[in-house]
Amino acid sequence: MVKQHGYQVDVLTSMIPQAKGVHQEEIQGINVVRTPALYFERMPSFLPPPFTLAPSINRELERECAGNDIFHVHNRFWYPPSTYAKVRRRTGKKLMVTVHNSRPRGISDNVDFWGGLFDDIIGKRIFSMCDRINCVSHATMVDTIPETIRGRCSVVYNGVDTSKFKPGLDPTPLREKLGLGESPVILSNGRLIEQKGFQYLLEAFATVRREIKDADLVIIGKGPLKDELNQQVSSLGIGGSVRFVTGIPEHELPLYYGIADIFVLPSLYEPSAVVLYEALSSGKAIVTTAAGGNQEIVTGECGDVVPVRDSPARSRSMISLLLDINKRHKMEQASRTRAVELFDWDVITKDWDRSYRLLL
Repeated sequence: MVKQHGYQVDVLTSMIPQAKGVHQEEIQGINVVRTPALYFERMPSFLPPPFTLAPSINRELERECAGNDIFHVHNRFWYPPSTYAKVRRRTGKKLMVTVHNSRPRGISDNVDFWGGLFDDIIGKRIFSMCDRINCVSHATMVDTIPETIRGRCSVVYNGVDTSKFKPGLDPTPLREKLGLGESPVILSNGRLIEQKGFQYLLEAFATVRREIKDADLVIIGKGPLKDELNQQVSSLGIGGSVRFVTGIPEHELPLYYGIADIFVLPSLYEPSAVVLYEALSSGKAIVTTAAGGNQEIVTGECGDVVPVRDSPARSRSMISLLLDINKRHKMEQASRTRAVELFDWDVITKDWDRSYRLLL
């Protein structure tokens, strides 16, 4: 937006420990301001950690953002409705919200209830005050936005840097580092929490191992379920073939996609998974679930979409793709083409430009 379309972008965010006390800085032409905040590592499961509360946020908004044309919030959880109302009343500026997290459905009774209650009481009020609402998938819009105000909504998908995530990266050094040798590799990536469905992936992988005895599974991620998942790995007898990896520098992440023969995302709930865009751009055949926006991102030409929690269906798909090289290669080519044509950041930026201009 800054480099190609001439936008001035100011980002107001929370001061977190990783920022090391830097209150204001410029990052790639974007003015970033961090306001003092309380920092919480552990939250109810429908709110992804970390979570921050900024007591002085209203004052900071008025001071730092008063000259801007549009006030754009990237979720509905961070500010109370009073903050939205104050911005409208005192600045007279346009309000936009991006809905990155849809109303939870199918995670668990507890998460579905409390997440739904939040939207019924607070989310609905916030949406009603916004001049424009962008959702990261059509499924997110349908699940989350009251039908009476969907006329103000657009779908703007997440994007991917297709020059960074790309086919053809040399997998040899990383395979050697992880001790993978020449074995087939299944890759997954996500937080180790209930909604990501990794317990079902492990069940399916145990079946894969009975058919393809040298297959390996690499899971990138950290989270509260790591010990539980490790116990499941042991009970399934697949300990030597499953690797949990974390702490990967950002610039090394494309290399992990490079080692994969297929990419699998077993989510129970997924508005618009960034990892699917990364897998597409890396030219991978994909197995994912019919959850949320997954079916909008991954088509049948790029991979298989299986029912949520259906471990047998997932294992059949994984085995088929690992054994059928021709089928897998066709999907790899289709994935790369889809990423470049639909989800490259240059394409998504044009969608954002159109969305902003509707308000100006």
